Amino acid sequence: MSWRILVLCGMMIVVAGVAGPFGTFEAMDPLHRFGYWAAVVVSSILLGYTAYACASALVAPDNLPRLTLVGILFGACFNSVAVWLITIQTWLWGTKVVPTFWELAGYCVLVHIAVGVLRLFFKQIMHSYQQGAQGYQQGAQDSAPSPQPAPRIARRLPDDMQGDILHLSVRDHFVEIFTDAGSVSVRMRFRDALDELDGINGYRVHRSHWVSHAAVQGIEKDQARVYVCLPEGRRVPVSRNYHAALEDAGWL
Repeated sequence: MSWRILVLCGMMIVVAGVAGPFGTFEAMDPLHRFGYWAAVVVSSILLGYTAYACASALVAPDNLPRLTLVGILFGACFNSVAVWLITIQTWLWGTKVVPTFWELAGYCVLVHIAVGVLRLFFKQIMHSYQQGAQGYQQGAQDSAPSPQPAPRIARRLPDDMQGDILHLSVRDHFVEIFTDAGSVSVRMRFRDALDELDGINGYRVHRSHWVSHAAVQGIEKDQARVYVCLPEGRRVPVSRNYHAALEDAGWL
């Protein structure tokens, strides 16, 4: 039994003891009235758990309306007997007149119907809220952009050199691949290396050099020559045949 149920139990005892419902205000003095309602509330909560456990054994838990109805029937039966047995102990409560069993059973049925309907109402609200939250999370996951697959050239890199491709440079029969983790030389043709970039945003600035757009830190001009500035102070020459790509990108 959780602390919330214990707090609820205490509040119900206080309210019932002060208000004295069902004729107990007139029939009992305050001390006996609080004792009586303490016994009734505690037994009702315990038997309510028992009633819904019995109902859950007979009805599928996802069928909330039927589960509530069966729980009300079990609870009303159990508590009618319990409340009657408590009430007839007149020597404990200082009473002389005892309601009949059927009067008490009627009260128990009404209380269980009210509690069952409220419980069903809040369960339905929580179920709808959880479904809405799950739908929102699923929608957010579906709408999230899927990660871009790594370019084919990344397969040629050792594990410790994996990273964003920044710069390609060819010398003899080797292409040096620069990433943000370092550089490695791979034996392959330069045009094959360019093809395996798979559309990474960048520019071929020289017959021997390709640079990523993200790696360009600026442009330097030394008399008639133009250089692309890259991380770690590297400079790559730009041949006249490839000026157009940098002009279109706004670098020149």
